[in-house]
Amino acid sequence: MTEDPRMFTSLDEDVDNQEKITFGDNSKGNVKGLGKIAISIDNAITNVLYVSSLGFNLISVGQLCDLGFQCIFNKKEVIVTKEDHNEMVFKGFQHNNLYLVDFSSDEVDIKTCLFTKTSFGWLWHRRLAHVGMGTLKKLMKKERIRGLKDVTFEKDKLCSTCQAGKQVANTHKNKAYLSTSRVLELLHMDLFGPTTYATLGGNKYCLVIVDDYSRYTWTFFLQDKAEVASIQEVCKECPKSISCQGQENKE
Repeated sequence: MTEDPRMFTSLDEDVDNQEKITFGDNSKGNVKGLGKIAISIDNAITNVLYVSSLGFNLISVGQLCDLGFQCIFNKKEVIVTKEDHNEMVFKGFQHNNLYLVDFSSDEVDIKTCLFTKTSFGWLWHRRLAHVGMGTLKKLMKKERIRGLKDVTFEKDKLCSTCQAGKQVANTHKNKAYLSTSRVLELLHMDLFGPTTYATLGGNKYCLVIVDDYSRYTWTFFLQDKAEVASIQEVCKECPKSISCQGQENKE
């Protein structure tokens, strides 16, 4: 947990149900966020609490071990390595019986470097038509993209383009009343095409017009969208135009 929000690479402040933190003097501290902090170029610790009333930054050794790290303590320092390949992630020093880690030093301050690698991941995400991060990891692992290596593909933020492309528009609410009072007051029109298969007459477009009051429906099959403009002239010359305008059949 930390009191500095600037240390987070990602922070979720929607934590209303998070329990309060109890300090050594039995005072309480409110948790204002939950996020992730980079600790090396390729590693980060998750589920870090943002507690503004905290006086110090605290690291749990048990939680580090749960995340796949191992901690080696001696009289002078602590060395944190990856459990699978023993590569050093960061190290701290002992002071007044406490082990301290200075993440502001040049040795471990890799926030800028991590941001660069993450930016490259999102760059490739945009280059390849917004492919998912999991797919990009597989492509890099199998060396499917020439020259692509040592790039971190992590979904640590929301892609606005992907969000807009996957959003679904809300449907209109059904009306329980009739909002029109006469025929031809409101017309609903839909022009669609080209269809996969043409009609027997060779048409691939269709114009549908529905009168809101009478529900009378006109259907026109078209070979091209430009023919829509000529439909008005056809309706004027149609002998049924008078009966269409007076149509009150609500079936």
